[in-house]
Amino acid sequence: MPANPRLALLLFVCAGQSACSLLFPTEAGESLSHYDVTAPSEAAPAPEFQLADIDGNEVALYDLVGEKPVVVQLGSYSCPVFRYRRFDVQKLQREFAGRVDFVVVYTLEAHPFDGINPYEARVWNPLINRAMGVHVPEHKSLDERRARAAATSAAVELNSRFLVDGMDNAVWRQYGAAPSAAYVLDLQGIIRLRQPWVYPKEIRKVLNEILTE
Repeated sequence: MPANPRLALLLFVCAGQSACSLLFPTEAGESLSHYDVTAPSEAAPAPEFQLADIDGNEVALYDLVGEKPVVVQLGSYSCPVFRYRRFDVQKLQREFAGRVDFVVVYTLEAHPFDGINPYEARVWNPLINRAMGVHVPEHKSLDERRARAAATSAAVELNSRFLVDGMDNAVWRQYGAAPSAAYVLDLQGIIRLRQPWVYPKEIRKVLNEILTE
């Protein structure tokens, strides 16, 4: 029986009712028809950005490009896809340890319990968030966002450099305005894969291609 009582109860209720898909909803829940138009294209240079990490140190994307491929994820803790696909991202990090750099850009919350979902323009607190006690407020300041990014870094146990998008959400917009997007950059900073929803299996395939070139 799971140690988390909320999870135990939900497993019991969902037994025989496609519990996995209800508990771990890793498929797209929002319409992202804008993504193909607004996101940078594959085979194009990744747009440069410079953001502070959770300790306040400024990091430029192209300071990381050159020696290793770079995987850039964008997301927030209130996004169930970001939270639950972290397990497969952890596997990637172990598999490519020392050969690939992993970066997370912490964005505005996908499902703030006290605010508007930025993809559906409505209040949307998903079942999985309610069941697991995930009640993340909308960020009112950069300090709040940085604190949430630091807490998320500890909670999801990703061996990634966590950077924090500004309150203008410029990098989130520049990279397609999606809840859990991912990009794979080669040694020249060219986008070899873009995903509106992070799919680690596809990332693994592209990383292996880059590393064997």
